[in-house]
Amino acid sequence: IDRTFADLPWQVRLEVDGAEIDIPEDSEGVLIANIPSYMGGVDLWQNEEENLDNFDPQSIHDKMLEVVSISGTWHLGTLQQVGLSRARRIAQGQLIKLRFSAPFPVQVDGEPWVQHSCTLKISHHGQAFMLKRAIESSLGHATAIVTDVLENAETSQVITASQKRALLQEMALRLA
Repeated sequence: IDRTFADLPWQVRLEVDGAEIDIPEDSEGVLIANIPSYMGGVDLWQNEEENLDNFDPQSIHDKMLEVVSISGTWHLGTLQQVGLSRARRIAQGQLIKLRFSAPFPVQVDGEPWVQHSCTLKISHHGQAFMLKRAIESSLGHATAIVTDVLENAETSQVITASQKRALLQEMALRLA
C-alpha cells in the first residue's frame, strides 16, 4: 500500500516500436500483455469500454502487445473489483523495450525476481492454442447437440441404448 516504487517513471525507460513513451508520474508498475485476461479475469485493455485514446482493440491474434500502467498495490487490488478501477493504457506495439537504471522487481507469468540495470526486449515470439471452459449457454447448446447425435446413433442402431446411457453419463460427469 506504501508507494514503494514511486520513482519508477524516472528509473525505467519505456520504448515501443522505437518511440520513447513517457510512463505516467503516478505509476508504480507497468504491465505488458497480449491476452484479454489478467489476475483471474481482469480485462486490462477493456475493448468494450468507450475510450478517448487512439489505441486499437486488444487481440491475441494481431502480434501486438498492450502496455498499461498501475499506480500501486491498492490500484492493482481495485482492478479485481469490477468497475472500481481500470489500468491506464499507455502504449501498444510489437517491440517493447524496458531500460532499468536501478534494481526493480519483475514478474513474468507469475515468476518474480529482482532485475538489475539492463534492457529487456519483449516481443511476440509464437502462439500456442489453449482450451478454455465454454460459457454456460454454449455448454448447454453443445450438450443438446451431443445428446441429439447420440439419440440419432441409437435410432440408426450404430450404438445400443446402454451405450448411449453410458456416453451421456460420462459426458455429464466431465461437464459438471
